[in-house]
Amino acid sequence: MTTPLPRPNLFSSARRPAWLAWMMFACVVILPAGCRTAPKAVPVVDSRVRRLAEDGREQYAEGDIERAIAKYQSALLRAWAMDDPTESGNAAYNLAACLTSDGRSDLARDWLADAHHELGRGGQSRGNAWLLQARIATEQRRFNDAAYCLDQSTCSAAPCDDGDAKCGCPTADGCRQCPLEGVPCIGAKIQAKRADEECQHEFQAQIHLARARLAAEQFDLSAAARHFACGCELAGDVCSHELHAELHDVAALIHVAKEEYIQAASHFDREARHLRLAGNYREIPGTLELAAAAYQQAGSPHQAAERWNRVARIWIGRGDAKKAWTFLRTASETVDLCMVDDTDSIRIRLSLVAREIESQLSRQPSPSGQNPVDDTEADIEIDVHDDHDQRLPVPLSGAGHVADDVDEPPIR
Repeated sequence: MTTPLPRPNLFSSARRPAWLAWMMFACVVILPAGCRTAPKAVPVVDSRVRRLAEDGREQYAEGDIERAIAKYQSALLRAWAMDDPTESGNAAYNLAACLTSDGRSDLARDWLADAHHELGRGGQSRGNAWLLQARIATEQRRFNDAAYCLDQSTCSAAPCDDGDAKCGCPTADGCRQCPLEGVPCIGAKIQAKRADEECQHEFQAQIHLARARLAAEQFDLSAAARHFACGCELAGDVCSHELHAELHDVAALIHVAKEEYIQAASHFDREARHLRLAGNYREIPGTLELAAAAYQQAGSPHQAAERWNRVARIWIGRGDAKKAWTFLRTASETVDLCMVDDTDSIRIRLSLVAREIESQLSRQPSPSGQNPVDDTEADIEIDVHDDHDQRLPVPLSGAGHVADDVDEPPIR
């Protein structure tokens, strides 16, 4: 067996003079330079990972989930290559959000586990990751898990802050000695810069709205209304269309639980408007579907048909003619149940969408060689009376109609 060579001992008496001489030289050369005042170090921001993340965000807002996932995966690999925990955690969270929207919640939970670890390693807030995890648990009706995740989000620092929040003992009502307790729903505002104040309020409002959603899912309407009121109070000072869209979504859910469908439909309408203003086009068709269902349940089929027609137009605008046809047919069948007079243009507008669907389907290649229009389940022609004049429609009358921009009293 080969005996390893002994390592030299720098502190041996034989080598000490040479070693001390080298150290003295190093001090003379290095120390004066180190005494100068250096400029404050600025962390290097990798432009590629940020660009990939921004591209993913745009694709996600447009509703192209697969392309968004591809962009976030590229951003993740770039972050891994740099061993950057913050960007790795952000990319993992964004992947989880996309997968949740795509119905792959189990895989999303795996990526959230990675996001928790990486964001913690980078000293970043994990509040948003806990909120998304709570939402997944609520949708899967794992209410105890959802409550635990919300407790953890309450105890987390807001995503706009550095450092960790001090948290005592999490309870069913939240967290003792955590930031949320310092900002009552009604009272003095925290003393901070305006931007930071908005960021704090937005995060705390999201927690209250998530708690309201969880309570409404369990038909605990008093708790849902209480947390909704807190979220509404906090959101009043936040200039965020995304947050206000979430506010209306939770309000609609509470009204549905109370079987107040016309109020729920009105909130879904306003949610769709805020989603558009926020540039979050991906969520709009689903929200309009919920509005249509609520109007139908409230006995307002004409309003339901209007919303289903808008959904059909969205999908034809995105190039999915088959999906557009599904909603157009539903809208047409609903209109047949309504009293429609000659001043109403709903049938003309449905026929315009039908013609565009036919045009798109006719341009699509068919592997069987037949006209793809024939593959639809029914004739896409919409009956339009020849003697129908094309005047502008007048406002509808009736108790079932609620305008998109009508304000409603707070939930009681």
